[in-house]
Amino acid sequence: MPLQQQDLPHYRFGPFEVRIETGELLKTGRRVHLQRKPFEILAALLEQSGKLVSRESLRQRLWPGDTFVDFDNGLNTALSKLRDALGDTAENPRYIETLEGRGYRFVSPVQEFATGPVSQLRELEVQRKRIDPDVVLVEIAGKVVYGPECQQIEWLTAGLLEEGEKKVIFDISRVRHLDSSGVGIIVMCSCKMNEAGGELRIAGAEGHVNAVLKITKVDKILALYPSRAAALAGFAGTAA
Repeated sequence: MPLQQQDLPHYRFGPFEVRIETGELLKTGRRVHLQRKPFEILAALLEQSGKLVSRESLRQRLWPGDTFVDFDNGLNTALSKLRDALGDTAENPRYIETLEGRGYRFVSPVQEFATGPVSQLRELEVQRKRIDPDVVLVEIAGKVVYGPECQQIEWLTAGLLEEGEKKVIFDISRVRHLDSSGVGIIVMCSCKMNEAGGELRIAGAEGHVNAVLKITKVDKILALYPSRAAALAGFAGTAA
Protein backbone atom coordinates (compact mmCIF):
# COMPACT_ATOMS: atom_id res chain seq x y z
CA MET A 1 0.00 0.00 0.00
CA PRO A 2 1.58 3.32 -1.01
CA LEU A 3 2.49 5.76 1.71
CA GLN A 4 0.06 8.61 2.17
CA GLN A 5 1.42 12.13 2.65
CA GLN A 6 0.81 11.98 6.40
CA ASP A 7 2.50 8.57 6.69
CA LEU A 8 5.85 9.57 5.20
CA PRO A 9 8.74 9.32 7.68
CA HIS A 10 11.00 12.09 8.85
CA TYR A 11 14.63 11.36 9.76
CA ARG A 12 17.45 13.00 11.70
CA PHE A 13 21.10 11.98 11.88
CA GLY A 14 24.15 14.00 12.89
CA PRO A 15 23.44 17.64 11.95
CA PHE A 16 21.10 16.55 9.14
CA GLU A 17 17.34 16.35 8.80
CA VAL A 18 15.57 14.54 5.96
CA ARG A 19 11.98 15.36 5.07
CA ILE A 20 10.73 12.63 2.79
CA GLU A 21 7.40 14.33 2.15
CA THR A 22 9.08 17.39 0.60
CA GLY A 23 12.27 15.80 -0.71
CA GLU A 24 14.42 18.08 1.43
CA LEU A 25 17.81 17.57 3.08
CA LEU A 26 18.69 20.13 5.73
CA LYS A 27 21.92 20.66 7.64
CA THR A 28 21.63 22.58 10.92
CA GLY A 29 18.34 23.96 9.67
CA ARG A 30 19.54 25.10 6.26
CA ARG A 31 18.56 23.40 3.04
CA VAL A 32 21.26 21.44 1.21
CA HIS A 33 20.82 21.17 -2.55
CA LEU A 34 20.43 17.53 -3.55
CA GLN A 35 19.11 16.19 -6.84
CA ARG A 36 16.29 13.65 -6.96
CA LYS A 37 18.30 10.46 -7.56
CA PRO A 38 20.86 11.10 -4.80
CA PHE A 39 17.93 11.90 -2.50
CA GLU A 40 16.20 8.64 -3.47
CA ILE A 41 19.37 6.73 -2.58
CA LEU A 42 19.50 8.48 0.80
CA ALA A 43 15.83 7.65 1.43
CA ALA A 44 16.42 3.98 0.55
CA LEU A 45 19.40 3.76 2.91
CA LEU A 46 17.55 5.46 5.76
CA GLU A 47 14.57 3.13 5.36
CA GLN A 48 16.95 0.20 5.91
CA SER A 49 19.36 1.92 8.31
CA GLY A 50 22.06 -0.47 9.51
CA LYS A 51 21.17 -3.05 6.85
CA LEU A 52 22.61 -3.90 3.46
CA VAL A 53 20.92 -2.18 0.52
CA SER A 54 21.98 -3.93 -2.67
CA ARG A 55 22.93 -2.14 -5.87
CA GLU A 56 20.22 -4.12 -7.63
CA SER A 57 17.52 -2.83 -5.28
CA LEU A 58 18.76 0.70 -5.88
CA ARG A 59 18.64 0.11 -9.63
CA GLN A 60 15.02 -1.00 -9.39
CA ARG A 61 14.13 2.03 -7.30
CA LEU A 62 15.94 4.61 -9.41
CA TRP A 63 15.51 3.13 -12.89
CA PRO A 64 12.48 0.81 -12.79
CA GLY A 65 11.08 -1.29 -15.60
CA ASP A 66 12.65 -1.17 -19.01
CA THR A 67 14.58 2.09 -18.58
CA PHE A 68 17.83 1.84 -20.51
CA VAL A 69 20.73 3.64 -18.79
CA ASP A 70 24.36 3.09 -17.91
CA PHE A 71 23.31 1.92 -14.46
CA ASP A 72 26.76 1.52 -12.90
CA ASN A 73 27.93 4.95 -13.95
CA GLY A 74 24.62 6.57 -13.04
CA LEU A 75 24.55 5.02 -9.58
CA ASN A 76 28.18 5.85 -8.88
CA THR A 77 27.60 9.47 -9.92
CA ALA A 78 24.49 9.77 -7.73
CA LEU A 79 26.30 8.25 -4.74
CA SER A 80 29.20 10.63 -5.22
CA LYS A 81 26.82 13.61 -5.18
CA LEU A 82 25.12 12.26 -2.06
CA ARG A 83 28.41 11.80 -0.24
CA ASP A 84 29.50 15.31 -1.23
CA ALA A 85 26.27 16.73 0.19
CA LEU A 86 26.83 14.87 3.48
CA GLY A 87 30.55 15.65 3.67
CA ASP A 88 31.19 11.90 3.60
CA THR A 89 33.78 9.73 1.85
CA ALA A 90 33.88 6.11 0.75
CA GLU A 91 37.34 5.71 2.28
CA ASN A 92 36.36 6.96 5.75
CA PRO A 93 32.57 6.74 5.94
CA ARG A 94 30.61 8.51 8.65
CA TYR A 95 27.25 7.78 7.06
CA ILE A 96 27.38 5.50 4.01
CA GLU A 97 29.52 2.37 4.07
CA THR A 98 30.35 0.47 0.87
CA LEU A 99 30.12 -3.32 1.10
CA GLU A 100 32.31 -4.29 -1.81
CA GLY A 101 30.48 -6.13 -4.55
CA ARG A 102 27.22 -6.19 -2.59
CA GLY A 103 25.87 -2.73 -1.90
CA TYR A 104 25.74 -0.05 0.78
CA ARG A 105 24.76 0.44 4.40
CA PHE A 106 23.84 3.54 6.40
CA VAL A 107 25.99 3.33 9.54
CA SER A 108 25.21 6.48 11.52
CA PRO A 109 22.56 6.45 14.28
CA VAL A 110 19.21 7.57 12.84
CA GLN A 111 16.12 8.95 14.54
CA GLU A 112 12.87 8.29 12.72
CA PHE A 113 9.70 10.20 13.44
CA ALA A 114 6.28 9.11 12.27
CA THR A 115 4.65 12.03 10.54
CA GLY A 116 1.37 13.56 11.42
CA PRO A 117 0.18 17.09 11.92
CA VAL A 118 3.17 19.42 12.27
CA SER A 119 2.19 20.24 15.84
CA GLN A 120 2.51 16.55 16.73
CA LEU A 121 5.70 16.00 14.77
CA ARG A 122 7.71 18.66 16.54
CA GLU A 123 7.67 19.26 20.25
CA LEU A 124 10.76 21.38 19.68
CA GLU A 125 11.44 23.86 16.88
CA VAL A 126 14.98 25.08 16.22
CA GLN A 127 15.73 27.58 13.48
CA ARG A 128 18.81 29.62 12.68
CA LYS A 129 19.33 32.90 10.91
CA ARG A 130 22.06 35.49 10.55
CA ILE A 131 21.26 38.77 12.29
CA ASP A 132 24.68 40.40 11.93
CA PRO A 133 27.64 39.76 9.61
CA ASP A 134 29.34 37.65 12.29
CA VAL A 135 26.44 36.71 14.60
CA VAL A 136 24.03 33.78 14.19
CA LEU A 137 20.71 33.70 16.03
CA VAL A 138 19.21 30.31 16.94
CA GLU A 139 15.50 30.54 17.74
CA ILE A 140 14.32 27.74 20.04
CA ALA A 141 10.63 27.12 20.72
CA GLY A 142 8.68 24.43 22.56
CA LYS A 143 10.03 21.91 25.06
CA VAL A 144 13.76 21.47 25.69
CA VAL A 145 13.54 18.19 27.60
CA TYR A 146 15.04 14.71 27.74
CA GLY A 147 14.69 12.81 24.48
CA PRO A 148 15.95 12.70 20.90
CA GLU A 149 14.36 16.02 19.93
CA CYS A 150 16.67 17.83 22.34
CA GLN A 151 19.73 16.55 20.49
CA GLN A 152 19.02 18.73 17.48
CA ILE A 153 20.29 21.71 19.50
CA GLU A 154 23.58 19.91 20.04
CA TRP A 155 23.79 18.95 16.36
CA LEU A 156 23.05 22.48 15.22
CA THR A 157 25.80 23.85 17.48
CA ALA A 158 28.25 21.29 16.11
CA GLY A 159 27.32 22.37 12.59
CA LEU A 160 27.87 26.03 13.43
CA LEU A 161 31.32 25.23 14.80
CA GLU A 162 32.16 23.29 11.64
CA GLU A 163 31.23 26.40 9.66
CA GLY A 164 33.54 28.55 11.79
CA GLU A 165 30.82 30.54 13.56
CA LYS A 166 32.11 32.15 16.77
CA LYS A 167 29.25 34.37 17.93
CA VAL A 168 25.93 32.67 18.59
CA ILE A 169 22.77 33.71 20.42
CA PHE A 170 20.17 31.20 21.63
CA ASP A 171 16.80 32.98 21.80
CA ILE A 172 14.76 30.88 24.24
CA SER A 173 11.91 33.35 24.74
CA ARG A 174 9.47 30.82 23.20
CA VAL A 175 10.69 27.82 25.22
CA ARG A 176 7.79 26.77 27.42
CA HIS A 177 9.47 23.96 29.35
CA LEU A 178 13.07 23.17 30.29
CA ASP A 179 14.26 20.16 32.30
CA SER A 180 17.70 19.13 33.60
CA SER A 181 18.59 17.43 30.30
CA GLY A 182 17.74 20.60 28.43
CA VAL A 183 19.88 22.63 30.81
CA GLY A 184 22.71 20.15 30.27
CA ILE A 185 22.46 20.48 26.49
CA ILE A 186 22.61 24.28 26.67
CA VAL A 187 25.60 24.23 29.02
CA MET A 188 27.40 21.67 26.86
CA CYS A 189 26.82 23.77 23.73
CA SER A 190 28.23 26.80 25.52
CA CYS A 191 31.30 24.85 26.64
CA LYS A 192 31.94 23.57 23.11
CA MET A 193 31.63 27.09 21.73
CA ASN A 194 34.08 28.38 24.35
CA GLU A 195 36.56 25.59 23.61
CA ALA A 196 36.50 26.65 19.95
CA GLY A 197 37.25 30.25 20.88
CA GLY A 198 33.69 31.45 20.45
CA GLU A 199 30.85 32.55 22.70
CA LEU A 200 27.25 31.46 23.14
CA ARG A 201 24.78 33.88 24.70
CA ILE A 202 21.34 32.97 26.01
CA ALA A 203 18.53 35.48 25.53
CA GLY A 204 14.91 35.88 26.51
CA ALA A 205 14.49 33.41 29.39
CA GLU A 206 11.18 34.04 31.15
CA GLY A 207 8.92 32.50 33.79
CA HIS A 208 9.50 28.79 34.40
CA VAL A 209 12.56 28.67 32.15
CA ASN A 210 14.22 31.60 33.89
CA ALA A 211 13.49 29.99 37.27
CA VAL A 212 15.08 26.70 36.18
CA LEU A 213 18.23 28.49 35.01
CA LYS A 214 18.51 30.26 38.36
CA ILE A 215 17.79 27.16 40.47
CA THR A 216 20.47 25.23 38.58
CA LYS A 217 22.80 28.27 38.86
CA VAL A 218 23.28 28.35 35.11
CA ASP A 219 22.94 32.13 35.34
CA LYS A 220 26.28 32.08 37.21
CA ILE A 221 28.20 30.32 34.43
CA LEU A 222 26.53 31.41 31.18
CA ALA A 223 25.96 34.81 29.64
CA LEU A 224 22.21 35.46 30.03
CA TYR A 225 20.52 38.47 28.44
CA PRO A 226 16.94 39.72 28.75
CA SER A 227 16.46 39.89 24.97
CA ARG A 228 18.14 39.08 21.68
CA ALA A 229 18.73 42.81 21.16
CA ALA A 230 20.65 43.03 24.43
CA ALA A 231 22.72 39.97 23.54
CA LEU A 232 23.50 41.38 20.10
CA ALA A 233 24.45 44.76 21.57
CA GLY A 234 26.87 42.98 23.87
CA PHE A 235 28.51 41.28 20.90
CA ALA A 236 28.80 44.62 19.13
CA GLY A 237 31.06 45.75 21.93
CA THR A 238 33.51 42.86 21.52
CA ALA A 239 36.34 42.46 19.08
CA ALA A 240 35.58 40.56 15.91
